Amino acid sequence: MILFAYITDSFPVSDTYSTPACARTSLADIVFLLDGSSSISPESFKEMLLFLQNFIQNLDVGAAKVRVGVAQYSDQPYKEFLLKDHMDEASLLDQVSKIPHRQGGTFTGQAITFLQETFFTPEGGSRAAEGKGVPQIAVVITDGDSSDDVLEPARQLRQKGVIVFAIGVGGSNAAELQGIANRPHERFLFSINSYQALQQLTDRLLQILCVSVEDKHTALVQKFSDIYFLVDSGLSTTDFQLIKAMLTRLVNQLNVGDMAHRIGLAQYGRDTKVEFLANQHITREELMANVRRFRARRLQANEQRNLGGALTYAANKFFSTRAGSREDLGFRQFLVVVSGANSSDSVYQPSRLLKSEGVTVMGIGLGSVLTPSFIFTDCLAARVADVVFIVDESGSIGGTNFQLMRTFLQKMVERLDVQPNRIRVGIVMYNDNPKGRVFLDTFNDKNEILQFIKILPYHGGGTKTGLALNFTRQEVFVKDRGSRRSQGVQQVAVVITDGESQDEVEKEAADLRRDGVTVYAIGIKDANKTQLVQMASHPAKKHMFIVDSFTKLKTLLKTLEKIVCSNILHQSFTINTRRTFIKEGCMQTDEADIFFLIDQSGSIWPNDFTDMKKFITEFLHTFRIGPDHVRIGLVKYADSPTLEFDLTTYTDSKTLEKAVLDIRQVGGGTETGRGLRFMEDLFERAVKTRGHKVPEYLIVITDGKSTDEVKVPAGKLRAHGVIIYAIGVKSAEEEELNEISGSPKKTFLVNNFDALKPIKDDIITDMCSLDACRDIPGDLLFLIDSSGSIRSDEYQKMKDFMKAMVGKSQVGQEMVHVGVMQFSTIQKLEFQLNNFYDKGDMWKNIDDMQQLGGGTHTGQALNEVSLYFDLASGGRPGIRQNLIVITDGESQDQVKGPAEVLRQKGVTIFSIGVVNANTTQLLEISGSEEFVFTKRDFDALKDLERILLSLPSECKKTEVADIIFLVDGSTSITDQKFKNMQKFMESIVNETSVGVNMTRFGVILYSSEAKSNFTLKEYSSKRQVLKAIQALESPNGDTYTGKALAYTLQYFEEKYGGRRASKVPQILMVITDGDATDPNNLKAPSVALREKGISIYSIGVEGANKAELEIVAGEPSRVFFVDNFEALDTLYKNISHILCSDTIPVCKKEKADLVLLVDTSESITDADYSTMKTFMTNLVGSFKISQDLVRVGVAQFSSQPKKEFYLNQFNTEEEVTKNILDMVQQKEGTMIGRALDFIKSYFKTSAGSRIKSSVSQNLVLLTDGESNDNVVQAAEVLREMGIEIFVIGIGAVNKLELKKITANSDRIFTVQDFGSLAKIKQKVVETICEPACSIDVAIGFDMSQRSGSQLLVSGFPKLRAALPEILHYVSTLNSLCCVQNTPIKPNIAFRLVGEDGRTLDDYNFEPFSEAVVDKVMNLQMSETTFFNTALLTSFQEKFNTQSKVLVVFTDGLDEDVMKLEHQSELLRLSGVNALLAVALDGVRDSSQIQMVEFGRGFGYKVPLSVGMQSVGSTLLKQIDAVAERECCGVMCKCSGHEGSRGSRGSSAAKVKGHRQRSGSTGQTKLLTGDASSGQRRSRLSSGPAGISPPPSHASRPLAIQLQASVLLPERLRGYLRLSLGCWEDSTVEEHLPWS
Repeated sequence: MILFAYITDSFPVSDTYSTPACARTSLADIVFLLDGSSSISPESFKEMLLFLQNFIQNLDVGAAKVRVGVAQYSDQPYKEFLLKDHMDEASLLDQVSKIPHRQGGTFTGQAITFLQETFFTPEGGSRAAEGKGVPQIAVVITDGDSSDDVLEPARQLRQKGVIVFAIGVGGSNAAELQGIANRPHERFLFSINSYQALQQLTDRLLQILCVSVEDKHTALVQKFSDIYFLVDSGLSTTDFQLIKAMLTRLVNQLNVGDMAHRIGLAQYGRDTKVEFLANQHITREELMANVRRFRARRLQANEQRNLGGALTYAANKFFSTRAGSREDLGFRQFLVVVSGANSSDSVYQPSRLLKSEGVTVMGIGLGSVLTPSFIFTDCLAARVADVVFIVDESGSIGGTNFQLMRTFLQKMVERLDVQPNRIRVGIVMYNDNPKGRVFLDTFNDKNEILQFIKILPYHGGGTKTGLALNFTRQEVFVKDRGSRRSQGVQQVAVVITDGESQDEVEKEAADLRRDGVTVYAIGIKDANKTQLVQMASHPAKKHMFIVDSFTKLKTLLKTLEKIVCSNILHQSFTINTRRTFIKEGCMQTDEADIFFLIDQSGSIWPNDFTDMKKFITEFLHTFRIGPDHVRIGLVKYADSPTLEFDLTTYTDSKTLEKAVLDIRQVGGGTETGRGLRFMEDLFERAVKTRGHKVPEYLIVITDGKSTDEVKVPAGKLRAHGVIIYAIGVKSAEEEELNEISGSPKKTFLVNNFDALKPIKDDIITDMCSLDACRDIPGDLLFLIDSSGSIRSDEYQKMKDFMKAMVGKSQVGQEMVHVGVMQFSTIQKLEFQLNNFYDKGDMWKNIDDMQQLGGGTHTGQALNEVSLYFDLASGGRPGIRQNLIVITDGESQDQVKGPAEVLRQKGVTIFSIGVVNANTTQLLEISGSEEFVFTKRDFDALKDLERILLSLPSECKKTEVADIIFLVDGSTSITDQKFKNMQKFMESIVNETSVGVNMTRFGVILYSSEAKSNFTLKEYSSKRQVLKAIQALESPNGDTYTGKALAYTLQYFEEKYGGRRASKVPQILMVITDGDATDPNNLKAPSVALREKGISIYSIGVEGANKAELEIVAGEPSRVFFVDNFEALDTLYKNISHILCSDTIPVCKKEKADLVLLVDTSESITDADYSTMKTFMTNLVGSFKISQDLVRVGVAQFSSQPKKEFYLNQFNTEEEVTKNILDMVQQKEGTMIGRALDFIKSYFKTSAGSRIKSSVSQNLVLLTDGESNDNVVQAAEVLREMGIEIFVIGIGAVNKLELKKITANSDRIFTVQDFGSLAKIKQKVVETICEPACSIDVAIGFDMSQRSGSQLLVSGFPKLRAALPEILHYVSTLNSLCCVQNTPIKPNIAFRLVGEDGRTLDDYNFEPFSEAVVDKVMNLQMSETTFFNTALLTSFQEKFNTQSKVLVVFTDGLDEDVMKLEHQSELLRLSGVNALLAVALDGVRDSSQIQMVEFGRGFGYKVPLSVGMQSVGSTLLKQIDAVAERECCGVMCKCSGHEGSRGSRGSSAAKVKGHRQRSGSTGQTKLLTGDASSGQRRSRLSSGPAGISPPPSHASRPLAIQLQASVLLPERLRGYLRLSLGCWEDSTVEEHLPWS
């Protein structure tokens, strides 16, 4: 009976089959709910009944057709008549005419519940439960507000599958009606002015109801199937009779027939025998007769049971039109396999083939081994995205195919986690015109959107896909319709089309992708492949799908679900994380010369050229730019090449970026070969200007085939060591690109310029191969799926992938160890980590591997492989250990537990899923999204090689430190031994990033005496340091180590280049080979050095005294000893690793208030709670806890928040740690919003907060789940208080919710489980330690045109009036684009400088203070101040924050302008971001003053003067532009013109802390004079090719006045875009007449 129930559940029983036709509404249960309250007049009630009668006359009423019921309500609901009461039209009309007007109140909610309980039941005449696909319809007519709740009753009614129409009359409550009706409301909700208007509504309502009813019927009518049974011939007699009885019962119960279920039967042993095909016996009688005749074919002794062969036979023979399959008509395909013993051949690949064809395979085991199956949802991990389906409904599709498309759409949405705060779904249907059927904010309930998809109407028409793409971009992916793009939520579009678009799609698709939308293109049947490629995101092979018929759409479901969900998972987190890792790696690239050679030919459009420039600017921020580090140059070409800027032109990323943005396109042909030849001299010059050869790169970007030959010039460049990357766009030819690059791995072909962005990471990863990780030892184990579902060619591709990874690893006994295990149902170790240390041996053993076959037991394999990371099995615990898991299917056992055990051992797991692998399982294996990779096929494995090599590692180079080598040069050290020491020092240097602001080196040689060979300040590049080390000569003599230590101490001081005052870590490395001649003098200087904060590394060789080494180092962990000098060659690896830990940058927030808010809800186990407390203690232990430095407070929360301790309760690490460990878990719900509101009290002075002293305020929230209340408002209040919020999410957290709390993605950290918390500790600490956007505004005064002692502002009435207003204006910056909803409060300082540079008066940086302003205003000047080089030099060292602005109020320059310009440039190079000069009263010519300014934003040509209107607002704009540039990377922020000044306000008493401002200063929209817009930003694209740009900034017009009606030619539009000169913002064009 259980077996029978299993089958009948899969194929529900039904008696009849009905073919829908929508000429009239022919099958439905329709119930009208009439408002009969007293507010409706008798005449209006009669109009309602008349409407009802007219409506019924248009229905095909009958017992088996349309049934109608009517209810009326007021204070109570009334049953006028049920659906079963009147089955003919005449009776219905008569009964309607007799309905009385009940009168009373309006209780609509109660009445809707009454409908559900009384009418839509079998007892009430509803046919919903009969399985006949009868649509259930309710029509609610009301004219007033309900006295009870309608939302929940209406929701329950809709969830039952009832389609609810709402008709509101007169002043009915719109919100209430929306709560009643199905969505979208424009289809199911009607509002009319009076009951008389009901008569005009009849036709419209009938039309919509007709379509909805028939579509609903089509969706509900029983889905019949083609079902084949494949029975094992070797079943026992008892089992065979059981199966035969089951088949007999099934045929009796199922609705079988030509248009109902069809059944076929076969049995298998060595071969397959067909009993009957699905189209041979149509009637129940024929089927029953043939089932009775079914006899088992007796197997011979030892005869094989080839189920694999039978499945292959079924795939090829059963599911075809010839064999009776109706797949093309939308009938589902099933194969039921009945097995009595295990198969003699492999079943995995045939089963995979059947599934790929859309056949559902069901297995019944009678004696065979059945493995428990664990069901996982692939999209469970993809939690947040906006997904819009753009669906073709053109005439070529037809009704039947449209139903298949609708089913596909429904199945896709079913697989998504649709919720308002998770995945939102939109649907755009299009033919000649697009129509938004579902917007991203239309539905809040997944069931409702699924119900709506079932009744999506089909219209036919043309195919204008381009128009649909544009509509989707402008009308659907917008904030007003539910898009969350501004919150950083992934935007996804899925285009489904069956033909060639009648309009262009390339530009519209590119615009959509430029807006950050990932586009998937699905082509069916006759779809145009070229257009699909043009629409799909890069790479097209990953984002484009083609099937040959609509029936094959279902075969895409699994693949599309996997890829879309995997991309959502990666795009929402991993891409940004990976870019961080890439940048960290590339910042360690010490030296390189990179040239760009870019095509500027006429075929490239302005937007495309802009994409190219953005691609280049993103490169700049990845490298450490500088004359001794990475240099960048650029050449553009068309008919001929032009050097835009050489490698030596710009020496920092900011000026480079501006230079790139200023590039103008000229147009012309495409002579790439000529451009390549031009590069030869430039690379030769590069070697000369640097003085030595470094890695050289050329990145070529072109959009077409070259008109000249490229192979020879490219070959010459490569022969000289230049590595070339060839990027082709649109019409570029791959063969020619390969000729340029010389390697397919360095060739990139993309379909549009916007695709340059995603390939950037691949190119940079290839360039920055993380040299710092080259010498780091590690264990790498491969665990590869060897199950039977993997084809032999796919198995070979896995082996090739492993061999490639081995080839790129530094294999060796002291370096990287590699092991391999394969698995299926069993596990097989091929070789463990300590078997081979030679790549050749590894490759041979990988080649010799044989596939296992069998099932997929990944969990068991993870358990087994865990042992081989242990010391006993060849592993090396304590160093980095990585496991790479590759699988093609869903595991048949649990993976989460075994994977957690591995990760807790410190093993990082990379999970790679191919073909049918389950994304959720992969995430459970890796524990973090950043280590999960899904690929469509095994060919894509090779794409992962460079990605895996770029993933995070702890092997970063030492970036900032002062390191001095104190080297023994005594007589015992021979020349060869000294060379070994030199080589050791060179290796240490190579493991660091050398530079003035990075790591500095010095060397002291000693024997009888010590002598400094070079100090910390002498060399600023790695090349110089290495050269100086190579030139060292051993002095010979005795070994006076103690004397040398004492001598060394002074060389860490500032005068020799030491940076202790800046808290730079200081390291002394002592290298010696013997006993000290003065052992009694070792301790005192060693202690003195350590007391100064200097870490000492003692490195002993051969005869060195270990006890003496410990005295010098002070602790054993910093003592290193090797038996001979040759061993120094490898010792540096161990030291570099420890050195990296010792030189972790000092927290930039020396003082901070740190509050931990910890989730202790019931979902957290006792063990996890303990782990979290340990993490908290380690986190706070990373800070210097004291009353004056870092204060710590802690609170916990679940349903209620609970105070643990305030910021002023404990001042030592020991006290804080003890109280954290003593915390007791609450174990209730998760109310984050309430906890955030509570935690405000911690940031009060009474609780120990130093918020009023401008000490950094920090909140760290730890949570493992989604909040049960709203978090937005409480989080906004905290951020507005100036509190920086950091969130750590553990497990299945809602990242969108976390983003709402922090408003900054960089402050969100996620781990899969509590055991992974330790891995992110350092990253959390580094992020907390990074100061928020901080701005220092220093103010200086030049008043050289007056003499005598007087007040600062005396003689300058305009300054006296304006200065308080100016300072008040610049005291707060609102809404920087990267720090949304968090105002920035600049620190302001004043300094008065004498003519010779002496400081006359000085004020520290602090927030705006009325008291300080008053003090400055009343300063008594005893000396004249000057605007000279001394003034600028004085301010150079005053700043110490991220953004630095110097404002000088001046009465004119007091020194030669050329000298001042030079000193101004030095000021800029020192890190000051802007110098603003404000002319004082009486200055007539301010042009010379402007010559020394730098760093100003939009409006830089307007002179600043203290008398200008709204000078405070003007200065605020300039400072705001600097903050955007430095904090957010926005290079150009354009603010509109100042609005008309308001009338002067009435006088008021002065209130401390505030100054009244006169009038209003609304800002105008650029070019239009609208004073209401506030500040606006502008992004203007370059003009089209061939337009001559303005020659320089000087020729740009200051203002352009245009009439809105003017239609400008395209060339002139492009010129104006160029002329306006602001590149990075989007809103200026909104106000141009062509927008």
